[in-house]
Amino acid sequence: MRLTHKHTQSLIKASQMAGLIMLMSVSTVGQAESLTEQQVLEQQANQRIAEFSQALKGHLKTAIKQGGLTNAVSVCQAVAPAIAAENSKEGWTLTRTSLRVRNPANTPDAWELTQLQQFERVNASGQQAADKPIVASEFIVKDGKTQFRYMKAIPAQQLCLGCHGSNINPELSTLINKTYPNDKAVNFALGDIRGAFSLQKVISNQAASVTATTKP
Repeated sequence: MRLTHKHTQSLIKASQMAGLIMLMSVSTVGQAESLTEQQVLEQQANQRIAEFSQALKGHLKTAIKQGGLTNAVSVCQAVAPAIAAENSKEGWTLTRTSLRVRNPANTPDAWELTQLQQFERVNASGQQAADKPIVASEFIVKDGKTQFRYMKAIPAQQLCLGCHGSNINPELSTLINKTYPNDKAVNFALGDIRGAFSLQKVISNQAASVTATTKP
């Protein structure tokens, strides 16, 4: 079969395109393989946070629509821990904490306290882009076990302020104080650091090299 100049040019272009597609595929695979263990764990943690947030917001919106903000109190008291438990699997533990907790059971430990204080400083600086979350992640060794820890700040949104703001309905405030006698999670303003998601996972039972990354 005799190839014309036109056919030859078409074959060359097709070959170049195939090579480009192969190069793009290799590049994509290379990027995936270049992810560090820490980055992979961060992605897994963010996925669990997204699932928790989506589920909780759905329950809150439904409860508020059916019975107002008073219904939201029972959701946060009973439903939120259940959703957190559902996302605490495959070695992961998911909780929420804050410098001003409503439930004393969510009081931060030493590591969480340090990150929360750093989150506050970053937020107060005004240098963090609004669409960029404030997070921290670190490998630590505790009791001979290497743990991965991750925190992601929770900015106070409009939905939060009905129960955590500075102008809470008196009837609702009475219910909150009855449910949480030691409540400190009030007087937040839009954009404040309401608290943070806190996740951890045991990586190994033996002490390993430790790296830390805090990304405000």
